[in-house]
Amino acid sequence: MIQRLYNGLRRRTHRRSLNAQLHPEAVVTPETQVENFAGGPERVQIGAHSCVRGRLITYGHGGRIAIGEWCYVGVRTEIWSMDAITIGDRVMIAHDVNIHDGTAHSMDPEERHRHYRHIVERGHPRTSEEMPGVFSAPVVIEDDVWISFGVTILKGVTIGKGSVIAAKSTVLRDVPPGVLYRCEVTPVITPLKLGVSDA
Repeated sequence: MIQRLYNGLRRRTHRRSLNAQLHPEAVVTPETQVENFAGGPERVQIGAHSCVRGRLITYGHGGRIAIGEWCYVGVRTEIWSMDAITIGDRVMIAHDVNIHDGTAHSMDPEERHRHYRHIVERGHPRTSEEMPGVFSAPVVIEDDVWISFGVTILKGVTIGKGSVIAAKSTVLRDVPPGVLYRCEVTPVITPLKLGVSDA
């Protein structure tokens, strides 16, 4: 049955001018999007027998996404990199997952507005200096991890080999190998402190 599914997905494979390095045995379906603003195809790599059905994005000033072999990235999953996101082998990522290795925008409203105007008027910034208040750190997802649907993984996190991230979890810190990680999010409301980098 799995082989029939894989063969069916392979028939739907498309490689229409995707700015990425795809192994000849990688599968990218029509819903796959690669928005590689960082530059050359080496910045987005998809390994042998992996199937990507989501959206892969690098920022204009940098970013790398490397997906290993025999991985699955589900529909509507988005992987955003301004630093580096490394996904090992045999990693299963369900639908509606978000993985971000950066904060995307400044906490300061003036910096945030300048950044947005830069994107609208001149395109994505090409250097980190053009993005004050934005912070990034690599994300590493080791071999044999399963990330269930609706999970959010944020900057600087390593998920250890063989671990399972339960549905709708938010991952803010490292997860050791071989564990089931699940979390309840309790709202915490605090005043904004401009210039703080731990958002």
